[in-house]
Amino acid sequence: MADILLLLGAALCTLSLPAALISLLRTEAPRAAAILLVGGILALALAAWLQPGSVGFGQLGAAWGRLFP
Repeated sequence: MADILLLLGAALCTLSLPAALISLLRTEAPRAAAILLVGGILALALAAWLQPGSVGFGQLGAAWGRLFP
């Protein structure tokens, strides 16, 4: 479960960057980007709470390998 949350959190945080850029280019408030970022941080925090030591850049590849062999 922690692997899924780790990958989901990383994906949401990554998607928040282009969403923020697009919103700012349209001169709109980056609400969707903020929601994506908060959701990603919450998923990462939950993964760290469920399995301490499972969150980090080095763990992304290992989590990917465990979920998609």
